[in-house]
Amino acid sequence: MTVQDSPSKLSPETETLPTSKDRSVSVRVSSLQTQQLINQFPFFSLISIVSIITIGILYGYDTAIHLTAFKLWFVLSLASVGFCIGLMRHLRDKQKKYSTIQMIRAVNACAGIMGAVWGVASIIFIPSLPNVGNNIADFYRPALFVCLVSWQAIAALTSFASRFETFISFAITAVSPGLIWLMLEPSSLNSAIAGVSSLFFFFVLLASRRLSDLSYQSSWLQLRNEDLIHFLEDSKSTVESTNQRLTLEVQDRKHTENLLQETNLNLEQKVRERTLALSDINRALRNSQERLTLAIDAAGIGLWDWNLTNNEIYHSNFEQLLGYSKLELKSFMGNMKDIIHPDDYSLVRHALVQHLRKKKLSYEVCYRMKHRAGHWIWVEDNGRVVAWDEKNKPLRLIGTRRDITPERETEEKLRLSASVFEHAAEGIYILDSQFCYLSVNPRFTQITGFSDQELLGKSIYDVNAEEFNPKQLTYHAVFEQLKRDDEWQGELIEYRKNGHPFPQWLHITAVHDSENNIGHYVGIISDLTQRKEAEEKLKYLANYDRLTGLANRNLFHDRLHTAIFKAREQSNSLAVVYIDLDRFRTLNDSLGHELGDELLKKVAERISSCASSAHTVARLGSDEFTLILDQQTERDAVETYCESIIEHLRRPFRVGEHELLLGASIGVSLFPEHGRELQILINHADVALQQAKRMGGNTMRFFSSDVRVASVEQVNLESSLRKAIFRDEFVVYYQPKICLRTNRIIGTEALVRWLHPTMGLIAPGQFIPLAEEAGLISAIGEIVLERACQQTQDWHEQGFGMICTSVNVVAQQLQRGNLLDIVDKILVGTGLDPIALELEVTESSFMEDRHIVCQTLEGLRTRGIKIALDDFGTGYSSLSYLRDFPIDILKIDQSFVFRIGQEEKDDAIVRAIFAMGHSLGMKIVAEGVETQAHLDFLKAQGCDAIQGFLISRPVPAEVLTAMLEKQRDEQVESVAQQFLAM
Repeated sequence: MTVQDSPSKLSPETETLPTSKDRSVSVRVSSLQTQQLINQFPFFSLISIVSIITIGILYGYDTAIHLTAFKLWFVLSLASVGFCIGLMRHLRDKQKKYSTIQMIRAVNACAGIMGAVWGVASIIFIPSLPNVGNNIADFYRPALFVCLVSWQAIAALTSFASRFETFISFAITAVSPGLIWLMLEPSSLNSAIAGVSSLFFFFVLLASRRLSDLSYQSSWLQLRNEDLIHFLEDSKSTVESTNQRLTLEVQDRKHTENLLQETNLNLEQKVRERTLALSDINRALRNSQERLTLAIDAAGIGLWDWNLTNNEIYHSNFEQLLGYSKLELKSFMGNMKDIIHPDDYSLVRHALVQHLRKKKLSYEVCYRMKHRAGHWIWVEDNGRVVAWDEKNKPLRLIGTRRDITPERETEEKLRLSASVFEHAAEGIYILDSQFCYLSVNPRFTQITGFSDQELLGKSIYDVNAEEFNPKQLTYHAVFEQLKRDDEWQGELIEYRKNGHPFPQWLHITAVHDSENNIGHYVGIISDLTQRKEAEEKLKYLANYDRLTGLANRNLFHDRLHTAIFKAREQSNSLAVVYIDLDRFRTLNDSLGHELGDELLKKVAERISSCASSAHTVARLGSDEFTLILDQQTERDAVETYCESIIEHLRRPFRVGEHELLLGASIGVSLFPEHGRELQILINHADVALQQAKRMGGNTMRFFSSDVRVASVEQVNLESSLRKAIFRDEFVVYYQPKICLRTNRIIGTEALVRWLHPTMGLIAPGQFIPLAEEAGLISAIGEIVLERACQQTQDWHEQGFGMICTSVNVVAQQLQRGNLLDIVDKILVGTGLDPIALELEVTESSFMEDRHIVCQTLEGLRTRGIKIALDDFGTGYSSLSYLRDFPIDILKIDQSFVFRIGQEEKDDAIVRAIFAMGHSLGMKIVAEGVETQAHLDFLKAQGCDAIQGFLISRPVPAEVLTAMLEKQRDEQVESVAQQFLAM
């Protein structure tokens, strides 16, 4: 234990204070040392800055040092020192805000940071040390570097001397990296430098330890001396006040002594008078004691003696019986009505009057009396008149009284037992030692149908013995064990009077007599019929899904475990198939949970019908289903099987008034190829399912190790995506829109790209789904919106005309409720006219919180912003959206444009979209135009604008600016030619 841990190692003078204050002084010492460290830190920081600048001057042009590493170290070192100076100044100014432990940790952290500056420097500058064979003149810079590091260590030793752990934080981070680096590059020179440095480090540590101990002792003694001074000052004032009180007490004592003398004289007179009175009382007590002793010895119970002439009564043991003292009951008759139970008072009075009138030879009665504690007890009185006067009037009545409460309680218990026997909820029977029925209760008759008269005297073996012979064997084994253990309980199958079997729980006990021989047997039976039915129902609910009737997760795990065990024994294979419905949650939230449950029932029925050969079909929860296949487990067969399920689930579902379309993603793991344990197979099937969902759904995937690697890459990509938002790694590309009436660029669509520092330019299809899943799409969308508005405003300022830019808005941005505020802020910040902004939404955005989405779109429209419905025709209930929401522009999805000219049905759909959109007063924009045939068809249908690879791919803003400049120049030249032609 160090000096800091044990204050008792200080000088003996410091031990004069109470030991209870040692801990408080230790805390104050720590606080004082921390303050000293903070005050010394500017000096140490100044030396560090000078040393860093010196190193910069000496090594700034050293060709042996990596210049980039040196510059990075130089900047980070000055920044670290500046940070530490600021932190120490903050701690000094805000001392009351932080605890001593927090300040110590902060100081230690700063010392470690300052040491790390030199630890990193040693790694950077060690490669510049010359070899042994080099000229001695090359040693001056490394030698000077070592001197600077040594000066820094000595400065740290001086600044951090008051706390050893702070110096350790500096020393370890400053010296350890260099020593380790030297050991990793073995040479005679490096070994020598490492040895000398280690020895120097060791001696500096010893010196720091000693200085820390001396500093701690000095601070401890200083604070203890201050406490001693305060203690002596307090003691002096306490002694002075005590002397004043003593003076007053001496005066009071003299006065009190005079009063005591007078009181003693009075007391002596009273003692003489009381002595005479006590003599009389002692004689009376001796007489009373003799009577009490005689009564107790004669009857062993309480005695009462009633003098009828003066109505006085003596009670023996009455206080123990009822809690009342003799002074509280001087007259029995005067208090009789108060302590006797109201229901028994007339009975007691009648019995007493009957005896006093000589109608009864004695006074005998049982009644309840109120105990002084408040409860009632049963007593029995037996008395007789022992003295009569000449007129035949009673003079004295003597009797005994005893507490019979235990006896009455026993009787009550017997009556209660009889009542319980009659009204018990379980059947009860009593057998004699020969197992013959003595009695049964009504519940037993209700359960079995046998009455008490039918069973009386019959052996338990003889009841329906001819019909149910196995009963004798069962009860024979039961009673054999009962004779050994005096008790047996368990479940039996018994038979009612009508011959129907029923399960019962029997608890039978042997009852011993006073000689410890078995005299009777008491059996209690419970009808388990309803419980068994409930257990079967619970067992079903525990293993089957309540909604669909399929096996649930518990039963699925049990059956999969059994199937794996069987396949392992027989060297067979099996497949675990995970099925997840695509877009079910969206439908469930938009249509309601009742329709969602009905849809799940129909899905379960369809899966069961097309998976009839499966070992098990289960629903794990929500829209997740699973199969166990143990028949066709070859890859091709499983793949065909899964594609059949997907095809069945693609067919429309009719739920209520709705016709719904679903898809399914399936993941498959095979035993033993993908795992030999239950949980591994389940996990691998789930990983394959997630891969299928990432592929767009409506497909199946087998598990592979590449899928797991892809999952890890997905996690890493999500982490990089979060950092990309703060690192400003997103760039915006623009795809031009051409007006078919003027053949000029009238607008653009802003498309985001991710410029990854190592992976290069990443297309949105690779990270947008991940951003939506991770909840980052709103932040990315805000970045794209702001940059697109700023770029559009720049084009306006460059004189390119009213270029309108469209930006995609996802459902998450609409449902957050703050899109209007974001748009207003961006428009004000960029100065863009709202007419030049177009926001594109998809049909999936309308499926949740329709009211909020509609309000938001109306708010955008009132600002002059146009709303375009993107990917029109690919979602659900598209026509209702055109009616319910404020839509200005319809964008025909590229999947329709791509099939133009291939089938007449596809062309008819596109014509219908044009006819419907134009009739509603909307503009039509076609995306994905790649061929001249596409363009000719769209022109013929009156399409307003197009975009696609036929015009241009999405390009950076600079490229599109050049295209707009060319268009402007061509327009100017055309106008000039027309002017000249005039």
